[in-house]
Parts: sequence; structure tokens; C-alpha cells
Amino acid sequence: MRRPSEIREAPSGESLKSPSARAAVRIQAGKWKGRRLEVPETARPTSGRARAALFDLLGPERIANARVLDLFAGSGAVGLEAVSRGAAAAVFVDADASAVAKTCARIGAAPGEVRVVSGDAGAAVVALARGAERFDLIFADPPYGGADPPYGEDRGRAMDGAAALLAAGGVLIVQADAGEAVLPPAGLKPLSRRDYGRNVFHFFGIPLT
Repeated sequence: MRRPSEIREAPSGESLKSPSARAAVRIQAGKWKGRRLEVPETARPTSGRARAALFDLLGPERIANARVLDLFAGSGAVGLEAVSRGAAAAVFVDADASAVAKTCARIGAAPGEVRVVSGDAGAAVVALARGAERFDLIFADPPYGGADPPYGEDRGRAMDGAAALLAAGGVLIVQADAGEAVLPPAGLKPLSRRDYGRNVFHFFGIPLT
């Protein structure tokens, strides 16, 4: 697995969201390529092209056999894309996880490949940490501004608790608006930032000692 500092560059200037994305969100590559995802009405689905750019940044070596946590999962597009491309398993957390649960059932995901948690992301992070669970990749797409119902202050608590869940060499990726300041979650350091129009991927990792 590559070190966090070895994340590759990708072309900039691409929007993560598109008006048509909600109507036809599909897995882009791997064993579930082309499968359509359920999308909650309140979700802001990341476009297929943007997801492809993200996975190009990470590279197949980092995805292979990784354990993935998809926080504020919405449709679960990123976590399902990761498993489709070779990740060992993904955990999905959302206040309303019914959409991703329906998708997992429809595409025939094995119980060991996916786990869906419906509820407060901050509480879920705490529970996962108490269970000594660790993840190689954590992706978080909280509501821009952090105050959209039903999340509210849940965003900050989830981000600050994420450091305890990263495995050695793991990466936390936060998707945010270009005009929004994203501070390093507790115990993590910024690794890189990639801009796509208004939308930005922020990469954080555990400091090397």
C-alpha cells in the first residue's frame, strides 16, 4: 500500500456535482460496473466522473483489500465503488441509510462486504472506535456548512472522532465546498487538497512519528 504522501495528481477543474447525477448514479468500474444506485432526495450525489478522479488519485494499490468507512454516505456511491474495485469491505453511515441498504440488497452485496448503519454519524464513530475497528480509507461528505438537517453539530463530532478509526497509513478524505474552511480533524494532519470547481477533496492522515 502506498504512503499517504504518494497520492497521485489528477486534473483539476471538474465539478463533483451535476444536475443529472441524482437521476442516474451508477458504479463506474469493477464487479458492479454499471449498477444503478438508490439516491436519497436530500443527497448531493458525487458525479461518476468525480468519483473516477478520486479513485485515480488513490490508485488501485490503496483500494485493494482496504476497509472503507463512508460517513454521511447518502447513496453510498464512494463506498460501493471502492468494494466494486476490490476493497475488502465498507461500512456506510447516514441519518437515513435506507437508500444504500436498498442498493446493497439489489446488487447482491455479501454481508461481509457491506454494513449499513442508520443514525447519528458522531455516535456511530464513537461506537466503531469502542469496537476497536480500523479503516484504511474514510470518506466523509457532510452537508456543506455543517448545519443542514438532520446533521447539525454531528458533522464536527464525526470528523474529530475519525482519527481514532484510521489504520496505520490510512487516509481520511473530506469533500467540502471550495469556500469552506476544513480544519484537520483531531490527531490528523493535512496531506493534500484537490479542487474541482466549487468542490474540494481534502486528504488527512496520521502524523508519522
